[in-house]
This record gives sequence, structure tokens and C-alpha cells, in this order.
Amino acid sequence: MNSSTVLRVAVCSALGAMVLPGGSDARAQERGAALDEILVTAQRRVENVQEVPISMSVFGAADLEDGGVRRIEDFIGQVPNVYINFNSSIRTTAISMRGIISDPNSVGIDPAVGVYVDGVYMGRPTTVNVGLHDLERVEVLRGPQGTLFGYNTIAGVMSFVSRLPGDDPEFAVTAGAGNLNARTASVVGNLPIAPGRVALRGAVQYEKRDGFLRNLAGPDNNDADNLNGRIALSFTPSDDLSVVFRADAARDRTRLGGVEVWVPSPLFAGEPFNTPHDLDPWDRVINDSRSSFQDRDVFGTSVEVNWDVGPGTLTSITAYREFDWNNFQTTDKSPFDIFGTGITEDQDQFSQELRFAGTAGERIDYVVGALYFTQTMQAEAYADVGADAFSPFGAPLGANPAPGTGFIDIRTRAESMAAFAQVDWRMTDALQATLGVRYTAEDKSINHQLFGEPTGTFVPSVPLNRFERSDREPSWRAGLQYFVNDDVMAYASYSRGFKAGGYNAFAFQIVQPDGTPADFEPEFVDNYEIGLKTLLADGRVRFNATAFFMDYRDLQVNQLIPNAQGVIDFQTSNAATAETRGIEIEVAARLMAGLDLTVGYGYTDAKFKRFPGATPGGDDFGGNRLAQSPRQSLGATLQYRYGLTGDWDLMARGEYIHRGRRFSDAANSPALEVSAYDLVNVRLGLERTDGTLGAWLWSRNLFDKDYASSRFFGSPAFAPGAIFQNIGIERTWGLEVSYRWAGR
Repeated sequence: MNSSTVLRVAVCSALGAMVLPGGSDARAQERGAALDEILVTAQRRVENVQEVPISMSVFGAADLEDGGVRRIEDFIGQVPNVYINFNSSIRTTAISMRGIISDPNSVGIDPAVGVYVDGVYMGRPTTVNVGLHDLERVEVLRGPQGTLFGYNTIAGVMSFVSRLPGDDPEFAVTAGAGNLNARTASVVGNLPIAPGRVALRGAVQYEKRDGFLRNLAGPDNNDADNLNGRIALSFTPSDDLSVVFRADAARDRTRLGGVEVWVPSPLFAGEPFNTPHDLDPWDRVINDSRSSFQDRDVFGTSVEVNWDVGPGTLTSITAYREFDWNNFQTTDKSPFDIFGTGITEDQDQFSQELRFAGTAGERIDYVVGALYFTQTMQAEAYADVGADAFSPFGAPLGANPAPGTGFIDIRTRAESMAAFAQVDWRMTDALQATLGVRYTAEDKSINHQLFGEPTGTFVPSVPLNRFERSDREPSWRAGLQYFVNDDVMAYASYSRGFKAGGYNAFAFQIVQPDGTPADFEPEFVDNYEIGLKTLLADGRVRFNATAFFMDYRDLQVNQLIPNAQGVIDFQTSNAATAETRGIEIEVAARLMAGLDLTVGYGYTDAKFKRFPGATPGGDDFGGNRLAQSPRQSLGATLQYRYGLTGDWDLMARGEYIHRGRRFSDAANSPALEVSAYDLVNVRLGLERTDGTLGAWLWSRNLFDKDYASSRFFGSPAFAPGAIFQNIGIERTWGLEVSYRWAGR
């Protein structure tokens, strides 16, 4: 890291370590000098995180509240070897974990990172960036988790766990305001209807913010307008039986944003297309038409039943979810409606999981279960050549002599069934062996049809094609754990994961010249991992480290390739082989009463071993780095809580985030390489020791760093020579106040 980075870390540390002479931290003294125990459900049972042989990061309710977390981007920078591309669409937030990217853009491709909410798998993880509030914890599991979580977790899992209703009445309200005309509010309530038996909990969150890209031709882009809420009703008819009903909903109405010109297209040089602002790719000023928008609606409900029977607990989770999306975006990035694309998507899913977690004797723990999952989607991808392409400018786009629209009508269905089991055998008091296996059977179908209007002027009309495919694959895990003592555990594991095959649903031609469908096969990974989990200094320091090697076969790679009309075609193919290797280190330390430090460092070397035929011209991408895979990642927090008086605490927190340089495409195009960046966030507040009142000043991207998350080439037909980039948000700041009442 350069001197500028070192200076920023020093400033961050200084802000996080603000102290006053004398006084004490009542909360720290109450819980003692040792770090708090962290309980997780990464193996489908409640365990101490230090006993779980998985590389994972955990954020509890206190971590999320202290960090002022409202969205996933507010904490994900602290997770090693995880990178999220917050691009121009709230639907296609792409997650990269250990170099493997999970891109939900196409409806024909399954995710590589499984997203779970209260134990329910999100078939379309397009809502990972909705508002977060009233959570018990977030668990981020790195590496394939195919045995207990499923087949589309080949890179890892993100699991969000909401707070359950409790026996004490509670009411909390938080409100905030900041620059960019930001307004936020959240309300949480807990009502015990029949103490010990029935309780109700609800939470609502609202967020609205102006766009940080000032648009000279229309509304500002990359704004926020979100309303979401959840409700949970718990019913405990006996000490052995509990039932939880959950429902959640979210609504977004925003302008597409985050895209600024990096290199202008010569096709649109000069007025009235371009302005002097287009010569500065970091001024956050664009000249885009006013037609772009994105609407998203989400709803989900589930019933979870836990029944203690015999030697274990029987769990049933029945869930239904649906997701609606509609958007349009201009591709030429000019003030006129020359060329644009849009997607509508209507998705619904149903899942039923049954599992039993029990013990056999004193040395065997086991989990067995089965899952049924079905998903249907109706989607339409369309591209539009508008009248502005021809009037008043004539017809600069010779390939299309008249305005036109091309539609791809897509209907897909997937049905999956799986059975799984995992056994942990304590061979001795110090040595434990784990063996797990899962078998998945999935059937998929697609109806695909292409319409060109007027006929032949933009894209050819293609009659309905219907295809079906099936995948039948096992996944498994084996490992050893050795407990040196109560505070030190070492482990070694091997796991095999797979990700289902699918279709190039957004391709203009789903039928290949030989008559076969434009589909792709499953991808597979062999993951080898060794790790160490330790508690040091009488529990005041937690040090965890992992080294991994992941060998991928038939890796599914998403690319944007121009078709014969010069229109970008979304294509997925199976790269021959790829591998990633690296390390993850996480440290948490209580340096003194009230002063806590956390550090997460990751290194990933992710490359294609072989990738022949990567382009229509026959290029071989063997040796190239995987897209959106920074080698280095680092996140650190320093937080101090100081007792000003007997009733009030001062809290100061600093956060530092570093992500290394990375390529935006599999070709490793130098023009699309994105530089490394360093960010600093700060938070300073006053809070009553009983937690009833609080006020915080905060800033994210304190030093107003200019940085990009990705770059991409413009359409050869409609923006030739142009390069666009998704840029990060500027410095934001604000004030937040909260009130909380809890009865007994």
C-alpha cells in the first residue's frame, strides 16, 4: 500500500480510537474483557463459530447496529475475498467470492453464491441489495456448501437471519437525514400476545435519496427509493413445538444509475450529444435521456416448524416467494432515445425442506433431510431503436433503416429435488471426522421466441422453440477437525460442488446451426481447504486463518458478444478449466475495555487454466484472470465506546476498505481494467447506556474517493469506441437519531 493509503489508515484508526482520560465503559465491564461468543447455524444446528470447520464471516445484531448498516454494501467490504459489483442495475448486483462471480443478469443462469433468508433459498438472488434491518446476524460462508445448502452454492453462501419475536414488549424508531437529500426511517415493534406462547414482531424501513449522477437531459441517476418491511408471528404451543410464520415485502422505484462515460464514442462527438462534462469521467455528470427507469417488487412468506422429538429436532420450512421487475436503459448514453434495452421479469418459487438434526450416543451428531424446489419465470428482453436515431439527425445507423424493436419472449421452469445427510463423529475427545453427501435431481425447460417489429428491420422473427434438460449430480464433503485444546481447533476438508446447467435465455438465437439448443452444461469444483481457529489472550483475541485451492471444471462464463447486427448478445459458455487459490485471515481483538479491533484480509489468485474458443474468432483465454476478481482484499474496523457519565456513552468507529485492481471481462482487456481503491468510513455518536436514546454523525467514503466497480464496451452499432464505467458513490454524510423502549 502506498503512503496515501497508510495515511488514511492512520486517520481511520485515530478517529476510531478517540478516548478521553478517566471514565469507564459500562457495557464492556458487564461482559468482561473477553470477546463475546458467536453462535451460528452454518451446519444447520446452533454451534460456536470457533468449532465450525468452514471459512466464514459473521456479523451479529450489535455489529450491524454499530456500523449503521442499511444495505449489504455497508458491511461487505469487511469480508475477505468477497467483492460485490454494485453496477447500474439493482437487479444484477453481482457477487464474486474467491474469484468466482455470481451474476444474476440472465434468467437462464443459476447463481454461484446461494442467498438464503431465514433458511429459504432465493432462486433469483436479485434482492440481495434491498434494505437490511432488524437482523439477528448475517453469515457469509466461503467455498462450496453443496451438502447442507444445495447445488447452486459452488462459491459460497450468504445467509440472512432476522430477529424472532420475543417475550418482552419493544418499540424502536430510527430516523436519519444526509446529503443528496437523503431521508431514512425504520420502525420496529415486538408484542407478546400470550407470554411464552404467542408473540408478534414487525419492522418497516424507508429510504429515499437523490441520484449521485447529475443528468443534464433528465432526472438524476442512481437514486434510492425503497420501502420494505417484514412481520413474524411465533406460536409455541408446548415446550417441544414452535411455529414461526414470516412474511416480507419490498418496493423500489429508482432511476438506472452508476454509469458514466469513460471514453466517449466518436459516433456521438460534439453537440448536441456530448458536453464538456463527457471529457471528465469522474465529475458525476451525465447527459443521458430521461427514459431510464427500474421498478422492483418483492414478496415472500414462509412457515417454519421445529419439533423436538427423541434424540433431535425435526424442522420443516415451507416457503413461497415472488419477484417482479421492469426496467429500461439507454445504451448510447446520449440525451436522445436512439437505442435502449429493457427487461421485464415475473418470477415465483415454492420450496419445502424437511430435516432432522440429532445425536446417536455421545459421539455422533447428524443431519438428514430433503428439499423440493420449483421455480417459474416469464421474462421479456427487448432492444429498441428509437425514432431519435433517424430524426432530426437523419439515419446515422445504416444497419437499421427505420425505428424498430426486438423482443425475446422467455418462459422457464425448474423443478429440483434433493436428499442430503451429514455425520460428525467424535472419534476421540480431540479428533472429529465429518462426512456429508447430497444428491440433486433437477429438470428445466425453456420456451423461447423472438419478435422483430417491423419485421426484418431490426432482428428477424424466430418461431417458438421449446427445450428441456436434466441434471443428476451428487455433491459431498469430508473433513477432519483436531481440537488442540478448548481454544485451538485445526481442520482440513475436501468438498465437491456443482452448479446446474442452463440456457442462453437472452441470446437472439437459441438454436445453434446444428439444431441443438444454445445451452451450457453444469460446472464442478473440487475444493481443498485447511484452517485454524483460535482464541488467544484469555479470549480477548480471535485469530482464524484458512488456505484454499479450488479446481473448477466446465466453469460457466458470462460474456457480452456482438451478434451479426452489432447488437450485444448475452452468452454463457463452459470454460474448460479454472482454478483459484488463496488465503483468508480474520482477527478480532479487545485491546482494552471498550476498544475493539477487527481485521479481515484475503488473497485470491483466480485464473483460467484453459479456455479455448472463448470468442467467435477462436481466442484462447487460458492464463487470464477471472473477471471481477481482485487479488487483494482488506477490511478493518476500530471502535471505541467510552463512558462519559453514568448514563451516556461516546462511541467512535472507523472503517477501512481496500480492494485490489481487477479486470471487468474474461478477455482481460486493458481498457476495461479497474484500478484498486481504498475507502474510509467513520461514525461518531452518543448513546444512553440503557440503549434508549442515541444520535450519530456518520460519513461513508470520507475522503470522497473516485473509484469504479466495472467497465464495459459500448455497442459496436450504437456506441462504437465508447467505454462506460459503473462508478462508486461519492462521499455521503448524515445524522441519525434513535429511540428504543423495552418493557419487562
